Amino acid sequence: MRSVLAVLAAALGACGDGSGAATEPPRPDVVTRDAASSDAFTLVDRAPVLDDAAAPDVVSAPDVVSAPDVVNAPDVVSAPDVVSDASAPDVVSDASAPDASTGCPPPPACNAAPPSFGATASWRNLTTRVTVALGSARHRGRDLFLREGDAQWAIAKFAYGVNDDDLNDEDVDVYLLRDCARWELLGAARTSRDAAPHATVEGVPDGGGQVYFEVPAARRLGLGWHKILFVVRGDHTLAEQWINVIPAGARVVVSDVDGTLTEFENAALLALLTGPPPAANAGGAEMLNALVDRGYQVFYLTARPEWLEPATHQWLQLRGFPRGVVHTTLGLTGATGAPALSFKTAELAALRARLGRAPDYGFGNTDSDVGAYAAAMVANPYFYRFAGTTRVDDYTTLAPRFRALAPVCR
Repeated sequence: MRSVLAVLAAALGACGDGSGAATEPPRPDVVTRDAASSDAFTLVDRAPVLDDAAAPDVVSAPDVVSAPDVVNAPDVVSAPDVVSDASAPDVVSDASAPDASTGCPPPPACNAAPPSFGATASWRNLTTRVTVALGSARHRGRDLFLREGDAQWAIAKFAYGVNDDDLNDEDVDVYLLRDCARWELLGAARTSRDAAPHATVEGVPDGGGQVYFEVPAARRLGLGWHKILFVVRGDHTLAEQWINVIPAGARVVVSDVDGTLTEFENAALLALLTGPPPAANAGGAEMLNALVDRGYQVFYLTARPEWLEPATHQWLQLRGFPRGVVHTTLGLTGATGAPALSFKTAELAALRARLGRAPDYGFGNTDSDVGAYAAAMVANPYFYRFAGTTRVDDYTTLAPRFRALAPVCR
């Protein structure tokens, strides 16, 4: 078991995506919203046990493809003006797309109150009590983009405390909010043991404390958004996963988080130390919501550590960003520099293999974003206040432009 100091030291080096940028330390406790203020989080000693209140939004990765060689970002030069329309042409939608004056249907709210979970059950193993006593739950699901014919997996990791100690060989109930409209119990699963790992699924290797639950053929998910809720029977702590089943020809945009959407690269680190969640760069939420209104799906790709996946969803929702699939690294400390580039390049290669096309738009702010988007052949990359690239200094200049795009929804 790694020491708390070792985990803190490693995490401080790897949350931002830029070379040498500091990262967020392990979260001391589960972060929940303070009802008194939209800008306040409250640290609690344990993960909340849901009753009939709405569950917080929290999701799996395409199979990882070997990453191409590291692509070096261009040398930094003096900052040019905000890019003009001519320097980065927008993707033209298919002739069959709806008229540009008509938007696409908004994503469902997906805020139905969760079902009753009944009484907690006894732990299967005496040693579990030791694991649970190590600290608050840090469970997390793995979000997924899926095509209609793909195998459908509910995937989550279960761990406690700052050392991320695995919950081994314990029972978990798997609930589904189908079409973001109605809850149903899909079945039960048992967390994996280190001594008997499960095969890698959707690029997620089994390091213990994992659940891999394949959705039965008779209960497959249809097109659209679905939420999976994993409930640990022994204490009713939770993990969430978002699954977006998208049609052939669906269009995707990709965005980094730290420094691209947050006010600066290590804002989330300071938020963990000081309390208030970071501010968002002006116009970022408006820009991405404009693209969602035209039918694009959002892929938030960040080299943060895996345990920050739930907090990333919470922050995006708090700051008004549209729902999207969130992928962090699968490690405890995240990645920067060349490892961040390799991670993002592999993720985008896997996404392209699944969709048959690269993302139409990309938003980033570091060398790793530049290299990954170039390797993936993202059609229209924008880099926030990052010199020597297709630079944008103010996202509010992009929102009207995206609102004028022809819809790409079918």
